[in-house]
Amino acid sequence: MNTLITALKLLPLVLAAVKAVEDAIPLPGQGKQKLDLVLDVIKSAYEASTSLSKEFSLEKLITLVVPMINQIVALHNALGLFQKSAQPNNA
Repeated sequence: MNTLITALKLLPLVLAAVKAVEDAIPLPGQGKQKLDLVLDVIKSAYEASTSLSKEFSLEKLITLVVPMINQIVALHNALGLFQKSAQPNNA
């Protein structure tokens, strides 16, 4: 139950981090670099937090947030909120 509560508390923060990175780097096709940046921010916050580090290992936290990030990005892509690479037209 604690994991669920923590995940729900982290969701707005992870969402904000993903959105901030996308706003700062609106280049399509840079998903891996953007994910790495979001994870680096989360790692930095984790290292600065004594309460979070008592509850989770860094590995467990990453295991928790990566699927969240993937779902956030997938939803934003599905809704057309993030730019995508232009596909060549082979007409």
